[in-house]
Amino acid sequence: MKNSPLKLIIFLFLIFLSNAPSNSIEAESSIPSEKNEFKIIKKESLIDKDKLLKFGEVLKDEVVTLDETIDGDSIEGVEYFDGDDLDFKLFAEKTFADKKAIKFERGFVNEISGELRFQGVASFDDVGSASRSTTYPFDINAVIQSNFGENKYRFFTEYAFTRDVSDLSNEFFGRFSNLYVERYINKNNKIRIGVSRSPIGLEGSMSSFALPFANRAQISRHFGDAISTGVSLIGHKNAFEYNLGGYTSTRFAQGFKDGAEFIGRIGYSPFYNQEGSYFRDLTFYMGADVGHRHDTYGVYSAAMIYEYKKFIMNFEYAYADGSNGDFFDPRKRQGFFVTAGWNFTPKLQLLLRYDYFDQDTSLHNAINHEYSIGLNYFIFKQRLKFALNYVLADNRLTGKTSNGIYFLTQFFI
Repeated sequence: MKNSPLKLIIFLFLIFLSNAPSNSIEAESSIPSEKNEFKIIKKESLIDKDKLLKFGEVLKDEVVTLDETIDGDSIEGVEYFDGDDLDFKLFAEKTFADKKAIKFERGFVNEISGELRFQGVASFDDVGSASRSTTYPFDINAVIQSNFGENKYRFFTEYAFTRDVSDLSNEFFGRFSNLYVERYINKNNKIRIGVSRSPIGLEGSMSSFALPFANRAQISRHFGDAISTGVSLIGHKNAFEYNLGGYTSTRFAQGFKDGAEFIGRIGYSPFYNQEGSYFRDLTFYMGADVGHRHDTYGVYSAAMIYEYKKFIMNFEYAYADGSNGDFFDPRKRQGFFVTAGWNFTPKLQLLLRYDYFDQDTSLHNAINHEYSIGLNYFIFKQRLKFALNYVLADNRLTGKTSNGIYFLTQFFI
């Protein structure tokens, strides 16, 4: 961030956002103008927002759940403050909650929007009496998306300015977390082509800006923390939802030299159409990541997500016969985690997690246990959020026990 051209780019980007009209005030479409004016209008879309929630198109309910991915439009459902006075609340609403978008009344492009996303985590780690550390790593990402072709297509890109890419051959493309185009086949299905986060497991497929805790669960860190290039089919059919695709096994948009892989995840909600059922929001998942990079590998997972009123819960188990997350690892490993939470209000959320990871099944007692407690405070959902986490880790392989405290600050502008 010390590079002056980069500062200039960010400054100009902020000016663009501050002058773009907000989509918080919408007018009905009328007779088309002869000019391609910047006018806010309503258009019918092929996106079935209620059905594609699991894939991160919108924020779902009044409360934040455990399966949101923050991929694209995250403005829906934000609670706005009332009042006409120009005070801090109104300033915060316009700065953080409003989506900055330009909608076109005529032409091939229907909408363009953009934002900067910031996340900083102050961490205080204590590993025994001899090792203590305090750090403040942060992420700054720029997001631009566009709907075009009568909203049948969507372009989405996210660039991570602060990502360490010193070990990559192409550092420019290595900073892209997303760079893809989607084509909506119908309201239930879409095809995605390009660079995106790999849908390996529950948290492996989630953006870092949507994680329930400051860190991913261990199986997600080791097996699913991957950025891939490929083609995928995403959608749902009645009680089923699916994300199926073919990708290159080379990570971070570094080409196609290492091989190919298949990544698939299928979810099933047995009580999806039973209004009022205790189990209406119960979903089971099966997933697989199979491919070749230096050698063949396979990661297989089973998961569950459950929600009922203020209670939220998820569980996931994964086994790896070799894996290809951030990098290839030939070892056989396995693990699981279970998270339970309670939404005291739409803004205040308490989470508990137990996380088990076997670092090498060929070794005796190579187990790492993590016990976590988290408190999330959502001012404007994920768009303005604060979190406090405590993690106790017991690594049986090294014989060390550590304590960590993490304070997270996150906002989109």
